Formats: sequence, C-alpha cells, structure tokens
Amino acid sequence: MDEKLREAFAELSRGRLEALAEVWNALARPMHNYAFALTGSQEEADDIVSEVMVRLAGRGWRLKAVREPKSYLFAAVRNEARTKAKRRKWVVEEVDDPPVEGVDEADAAVREAVMGLPVEQREVVVLHVWGGLTFEEVGRTVGVPTNTAASRYRYALEKLRTAMSDER
Repeated sequence: MDEKLREAFAELSRGRLEALAEVWNALARPMHNYAFALTGSQEEADDIVSEVMVRLAGRGWRLKAVREPKSYLFAAVRNEARTKAKRRKWVVEEVDDPPVEGVDEADAAVREAVMGLPVEQREVVVLHVWGGLTFEEVGRTVGVPTNTAASRYRYALEKLRTAMSDER
C-alpha cells in the first residue's frame, strides 16, 4: 500500500487529481477513525477528513517532497483536529456512536474502552491498529520518538486489558 500511496502522491504532484480516489480508497476510513478518536464526534471527523482531502488536492507540486504519505496524511488529520479543537473547545471524552456501521457489541465495547484512554495513548492505538502505521510512522505523525510511541501503545494495551476484564 505504501508504494501505491507514493505513486498517488506523485500523480497528484503532477496535477492529476484522479489520484485522490486512490488515496481516499486507501485511507479515508482509517483517517476518519483517527479523527473520531481525537474528537469523539462523527460529524467533526467527517469534516476533518474532507478538509484534509481538499487541502491535499491543492498541494500540487509540493507533494513531491512527501516521502511518507501515510504519516503525512495522519499528521494532517491531527493538525486539523487540533485547529478545530482550539476554535470549538471540544471535550474529547464525550463520545457519540462508534465510527463504523454494523459494529457488534464486542467491537463497540472495544471502541468505548479505546475512547476511555488518555488521548496520547488513544491516538497511538488508533494509528497503529486501525491506521496500519508502524511505530516509526506513528512517532513521526504525533511528533515523538519511535520508542515513545511503542511505550504508549504498551501502556494503552495494559489499560485496555484491565477495562475489558472489568467489563466481563
């Protein structure tokens, strides 16, 4: 997938907006899940992903410099979420419905437990599990060393195990 994304970015840098469809198909759902994890709102997550894609379409030749498209896009989602949060003063702990239709009760319980994590751990889990990013890519996305991303993930898993065992 990474090579296809690099090719899509190269196409976008040459002005071929058709390549947006490839980026959308590859990462729209993971970016939405990440935006949802940051905001706790379906509508805001939709807006954030849409805004990131619109900005991507307008970047043109500047996309030639992007070496890691996944990290670039997830960082863009993170930045847009922070910008909107400053404007709207979100309370991230207030969560609406899970971001994926057809979620069974077990999945809903996992998502609820993930949303209960501190935001630093939550975003690492979402980026790694649902976004498919490596810890190196997660670190680049959130601006921390790779080991810090891995540690946050490990701490999050411990909290999730406890939360899920308490639920039973």
